[in-house]
Amino acid sequence: MADYHKLAGMMAHHEELAIFRRFDTLNLKNLLYMQAELIHLEAELRQMELDEKISADPNKPVHPMSVYDLREVTCTGKTTQWAKYQEVQGKLQAYNSAVIQYFALRKVAKPAANSIECLQEWLDRPEGGDFFLKGREADTWEAVNDLVALDRRQPSDDALTSLINEKLVPWYHRRWAQRFKVKYYVFGCFPHIN
Repeated sequence: MADYHKLAGMMAHHEELAIFRRFDTLNLKNLLYMQAELIHLEAELRQMELDEKISADPNKPVHPMSVYDLREVTCTGKTTQWAKYQEVQGKLQAYNSAVIQYFALRKVAKPAANSIECLQEWLDRPEGGDFFLKGREADTWEAVNDLVALDRRQPSDDALTSLINEKLVPWYHRRWAQRFKVKYYVFGCFPHIN
């Protein structure tokens, strides 16, 4: 019976078929929400600093001169400025990590068209995935512009080799070789894999 375990095993054995969604829209929306949250936190922190500077209370220390004093006053419960800074610090760290991760994700190569086709064939074949994915999960690899390949086989720069491997061999397989159960190999893609 096919399941995610079988799919993962096949991807581990045929690395060029380790193809995943990049979730561009969700990643960008996440960055936008995090950015908006930081904009508000930054404004709150600035307002707290400004309120402290213009305070008429002569006993109220001016914290921007000393982080130590700022931390100590927070410990006594007299101010929340340090607590607000710590909140900003955590959110900023998460935001920066998300920006760097998304930047790196955008650099991951897109899969070759024949690798996507090969993966989709495997998912549909009874000896492969046997249509085990249901509902929305079954459409995972339909978003071809939102996919990344963890092991991108680089197509040849030679136009003739690309034409043969990407067009003629798959056409031959679909048109003739399937009738005779002939197995073929294109850029590491094994349509017959179990």
